[in-house]
Amino acid sequence: MKKVLLATTALVAFAGAASADVNLSGSARFGLQWRDNAPVGKPSTRLEKRVTLNIDMSTETDSGLELGARLRLRNNEGKGEALTGRDNVGVTMGNDTVVYLKSGGLKLSVGNVCGALECMPGLYAGTVGLNGNGFHNVVTNSAGAAGYWGWTAYTSDVGGIDRVEIEYSAGDFSGMLTNSNMNDATATSNVISAYAAYTFGDWTVALGVQDGDAPAGFGDKTVLTVGGKLGDFGVGLAYADNNGDDKFTLNGSYSFGATTVSAFVSDDGAAAATDNPYGIGVSYDLGGASLVAGYASNALGDKNASAGIKFKF
Repeated sequence: MKKVLLATTALVAFAGAASADVNLSGSARFGLQWRDNAPVGKPSTRLEKRVTLNIDMSTETDSGLELGARLRLRNNEGKGEALTGRDNVGVTMGNDTVVYLKSGGLKLSVGNVCGALECMPGLYAGTVGLNGNGFHNVVTNSAGAAGYWGWTAYTSDVGGIDRVEIEYSAGDFSGMLTNSNMNDATATSNVISAYAAYTFGDWTVALGVQDGDAPAGFGDKTVLTVGGKLGDFGVGLAYADNNGDDKFTLNGSYSFGATTVSAFVSDDGAAAATDNPYGIGVSYDLGGASLVAGYASNALGDKNASAGIKFKF
């Protein structure tokens, strides 16, 4: 990922700053997506497009203390139309920012933070397609009352976010604690989440928990993920208790040359589930970009597919 130095002089003027910079990075994708259950009046096949630009600002004090912030600009196809289920912003706009302080392996962030469950290792393992094809592989997405996206996460939209997060890493261990809705003017109850992870060789095990308010859409969750490699094969297993509804996902991948084939199958224990979610995807590395395609089915038997090209800059 290339870093572009935009400005240093103004930031160095910050009291005690020894060095400072502003970096640009991002990603883009475009292609087609299809779904078999399109709403009346909506096409089954349509364009898929997204452009994301991250603006990362940081400075370092003479004592080695790092301070920074991130602002994101994102543009998608029409809001609510994408199959990703999150951050479907239809216009280019800046999101809520996150500001952080870091010293060694300890990092304190305030605002639009990562989110402990969102950023725990292995949660998104098995994702297929250009846009995730609904992310039915993610064990914290359930067909039950807990629903989809019921946990604290970094958002590319604007929503008046007040969160505090502590992250720590040392050697093969990492952990994160997130407390959401810290502003006492909000009507939503606090949501606390945490994870701890340990890596040994090519394998990582992570355990995450969330203590939330189910009526507000952020219920109690317990998540366990295990993932690693066996030569050219990748293997992962994930489990979540979503406020009483269990979900399991087994995922795997195989790489040969520039091509990677991946797949997942899930068991959603929610009473509303009628099918086992599954998906298969393929990616071809072009060197600086990737051709990707995927097909998936959710716990209700609804199917979708996506294909196109994606790249980072």
